[in-house]
Amino acid sequence: MRALGIIMARGGSKRLPRKNTKLLNGVPLVAYVVRTALASRLDRVIVTTDDDEIAAIARAAGADVPFMRPEHLAADYASDEDILTHALDFCRDEEGRDYDIIVKLHPTTPFSLPDHIDVCVDTIKTSDANCCFTVREVSEPPQWMFVLDEKGQARTLLGNRMDGDAEHTQLLKKPLFPTGAAYAIRVTAFRSQHQVFAEPLRVTVMDSLRAIDIDDEIDFLVAEQVGRRLNG
Repeated sequence: MRALGIIMARGGSKRLPRKNTKLLNGVPLVAYVVRTALASRLDRVIVTTDDDEIAAIARAAGADVPFMRPEHLAADYASDEDILTHALDFCRDEEGRDYDIIVKLHPTTPFSLPDHIDVCVDTIKTSDANCCFTVREVSEPPQWMFVLDEKGQARTLLGNRMDGDAEHTQLLKKPLFPTGAAYAIRVTAFRSQHQVFAEPLRVTVMDSLRAIDIDDEIDFLVAEQVGRRLNG
């Protein structure tokens, strides 16, 4: 089964401008995921971007950038499914290359390891899963979270009562949150369901430091310190 890594790296970023080209401890952010993907057992690694600078950095790091992403797929709310489908269709229609598994990868999780990618891919190859993705454990249980209703009154997010097992976090199942590092998806299921989270789903858990996800300036400052610790 042939696996294609697709790194999603558009130029626009509202909360942290030029995020994917920003230097994290001296290395452009997008270069981290390129290096990790190339060190994995993926058959090929491509970058889908609308940005010339990102494309140049990715190529310099060893990734393939076979096309520039169309403008309508670089908008803030372009769906991942449409972006991945475009990449798959390009490889099939323009290059004559088909793949059995795609792996969606994001530059914003710079400390992921090749093993995280490989475990996701191997799970697709050896199980019933149509999607296997990286997650981290969440310390704050959703049973303890609140939202405000239309009257401004606080309600539990899940609509549960704060009694019984819900009073004791140690009795609750550990919630898991996608890290964004890797999502391996069986192509046949992806095309039929048009869904990254093509069911059935399986996960692999990442260490909390490796799972650092960069969305804003504070995340970036934290990542600089984590990077120094991991590389120290």
